[in-house]
Amino acid sequence: MSPASRIAQELSAAKQAWHDGNEGKARVCARRAVAVAAESWSASRGEPTRQADAMAYLRRIQQQEMFPLPVRQAAERLTTAVTRRHDAAFTTDPISDASLIISHLAAVTSSERPSSGRTPRVTTPESGPEARGERHRMLIVLIMGVSGAGKTTIGRRLAEVLGWRFVEGDDLHPAANIEKMRSGHPLTDADRRPWLERLQVTIVEQVRINQPAVIACSVLKATYRTIVEEGCGPCVRLVYLKGRADFIRQRLTARRGHFMRPELLDSQLAILEEPADALVIDAALPPDDIVLQIRRSLAI
Repeated sequence: MSPASRIAQELSAAKQAWHDGNEGKARVCARRAVAVAAESWSASRGEPTRQADAMAYLRRIQQQEMFPLPVRQAAERLTTAVTRRHDAAFTTDPISDASLIISHLAAVTSSERPSSGRTPRVTTPESGPEARGERHRMLIVLIMGVSGAGKTTIGRRLAEVLGWRFVEGDDLHPAANIEKMRSGHPLTDADRRPWLERLQVTIVEQVRINQPAVIACSVLKATYRTIVEEGCGPCVRLVYLKGRADFIRQRLTARRGHFMRPELLDSQLAILEEPADALVIDAALPPDDIVLQIRRSLAI
């Protein structure tokens, strides 16, 4: 059985056990799934293969700073016995923790050369190829799409896995824009201009301080993208979450507590100009699959 099949089998067993209320079994199966992924990761680094020891792999992940903090924290939760759960407020289930770790290991495995012994990183002007003028470093992942495409969910998860800053584009809207959308009126280009300029300033500042970030924002028109990327275009990678109108509409209808009303979707679709230079991903895919696809495609 292939590693991918073994991982899927263990995660399926973990989900069933969790559904049945057997947390102990769910955690054991989740650990075994991580062990299979960790074994493949170790092999990609040229390390001697050996029988997977789930707890040993998890402790290794937990202790090494080469792994992003959220991944190390997930490993810590998985190594904690069920009987100690009352000692800490764990808010994630073992399947989610295992999926987070497996997604990270899979992305690293696919982007590393065998025996490289290093995880991918954002290069700096002083040490990377950009210092020799070979290419620009990537500092900003801009996740775009219409409301309901999943920009915030995917952006937060990607930033968490990478240990990067996450910026919610909606937070940069002037208060008047929020109220206008909440009342059911679409924004005009004039309404959006201050918001786009704030986004551009945010990107410029992130690049200036050499701090990677994931930014979720609609930027539906080509002119909007031109504004926000001004002066930093080579440092930005665009990810477009594309979904069918009926699928997006269903999501918006089910969403609660958001200022963007479902009836405004048509106005967004009307101005949408699909980018020709973006990584296009099906918005209907599971979030973990989308994050993994982004990491593999962008080698981050």
